[in-house]
Amino acid sequence: MHSNAVVFDQIKSVVEIYHHLPRYREIFLTFFKYGFVDLMKFVHLQKLLEIADRQLYPKNEELHRKPMAERFRLALEELGPTFVKFGQILSSRRDLINEAFYSELRKLQDAVPPFPGAEAVKIVERELGRPLGGVFKSFDEKAIAAASIAQVHRATLLDGAEVAVKIRRPDIAKVIEVDVAILMDVARFLDTHVEELAALNPVGVAQEFARVIERELDFTNEARNMERFAKQFRNNRWIRVPRVYRECSTGAVLVMEYLSGFRMDDPEQLRAQGIDPVLLSERISRLIFQQVFKHGFFHGDPHPGNATILPPGVLVLYDYGMMGVLSVPFRENIASMIVGLVEKDSRVVSRALLGMSEEGFVDEPRLLEGDVEVFAQQYLDCPLRDLKLGFVLNRLLDLLISHKLRMKADFYLGVKALTQVEASGRVLDPDLNFVRFGEPYAMQVIEGRFDVKQILKNIYSAVGETADFLRTFPLEARDLYERVRSGRYRIPLEHRFDPKGFEPLRSTLNHITNRLAEAVLSAAIMVCSSILILADHSSMWNFLPMLGLTGLVIGGSIAFRLVVAIWRSGGM
Repeated sequence: MHSNAVVFDQIKSVVEIYHHLPRYREIFLTFFKYGFVDLMKFVHLQKLLEIADRQLYPKNEELHRKPMAERFRLALEELGPTFVKFGQILSSRRDLINEAFYSELRKLQDAVPPFPGAEAVKIVERELGRPLGGVFKSFDEKAIAAASIAQVHRATLLDGAEVAVKIRRPDIAKVIEVDVAILMDVARFLDTHVEELAALNPVGVAQEFARVIERELDFTNEARNMERFAKQFRNNRWIRVPRVYRECSTGAVLVMEYLSGFRMDDPEQLRAQGIDPVLLSERISRLIFQQVFKHGFFHGDPHPGNATILPPGVLVLYDYGMMGVLSVPFRENIASMIVGLVEKDSRVVSRALLGMSEEGFVDEPRLLEGDVEVFAQQYLDCPLRDLKLGFVLNRLLDLLISHKLRMKADFYLGVKALTQVEASGRVLDPDLNFVRFGEPYAMQVIEGRFDVKQILKNIYSAVGETADFLRTFPLEARDLYERVRSGRYRIPLEHRFDPKGFEPLRSTLNHITNRLAEAVLSAAIMVCSSILILADHSSMWNFLPMLGLTGLVIGGSIAFRLVVAIWRSGGM
């Protein structure tokens, strides 16, 4: 039964790949257009995709003179919504890309032409299960904003409330499903055959991307994020989250309060409206640190395009599809890291980094401490007001890469969010001391470890977990014993093969088998020959000693050849 399922999965995989061939062809031709002909070194699909040699080489010399990172960004934009989103998410993973690609991918904008308003009306009516007039007093068919996944229309509810209606693009889920499947295929190929990229865990990155974009496609998830975010800032008058109208929202349609103000990155316009840009920069700095340290739930993409400012300086954030979540222990480590960096305490920083990493250790901890100390002297030897936290954190990520430390995805998202807010704050106030606003929140997190209520809460949680363990352990232990006793227990093993495939393994096994066969054959010949020499000789069998001596010579020569081969390979 199991073998039938495996065969079925393989057939299904082949059918899916064949079905996706036109999109594969489009993707590869686009990358070739932007000068990535070297992809053929990694994938041997030219014949399968029916791509002619003349299509692989540059036609636009001016285009190919552009830096590689810029060409990569342009290729992603041309390939559409899935690849634009992939690039945006990749821009937050500084452990995977260098500075040039990081800077370029941050420019990715998913603004695209809107789809027809009549189509938007059909989608809304289908999703809500009633005519447009049964929900809205008015509905503007002209989109006020359009992106790769959805577009937004202005409307008025029957009670007169002004709303923004976010509508998912028609058939976008199918397009993204195909592209994500292709990305997973490519990631598995790279993981198996390209050793240099396998170290970056391409399958894990592709799976992470699939999870993120799946959440973004579901507007009920965004609605939950908006409600949670609004709840954590309900007593803060300087931030406002649009109200969600759940009764007329679905997974493909999100109806929210319409809020429109002034651009966050235009100090002159803000001053003209009586809003002080310096005070605004301080408020948005405090807000991002509150999100990260106090609540552990933060907006993952707070750039100026996702924000507006209402008088007298209230921040409104849009697009809650990409949110970050940090646990209390993780926040404590981030706080320790920042305080340790400010105080140039390499030991504190090193311990915090290890606490946040997936591995939890490095082979040479003293070397890590030494590198952190050099790092602090190099990048932190300046007054706090001159310290650029985003720059320092991105340089710190380079240090983590050199020590092969990997953080959870939300850590990189947090670095991206802090960097974006700091950049916006410095547009409003070039003299912004960004770190100064984060230090109090970091200290609160650190001091919270020693709060009596928190200690009691931790003890209570530990007792509960221990009780659960003691309750379930006997059953799990008995189940394990029964599996082992009956021979049904399997130990999963994972092995990474050489990028060249199975050939090196096959060759090694052949060498081992050949040497064993030679050793056994030599021993057998020499034993048989000795028996022939010592046998009782009658006149009839006088040739047996000669045959035995011949056998000894042959067996000895095989043994001698085997010893020489082992010696030459360094085995003796």
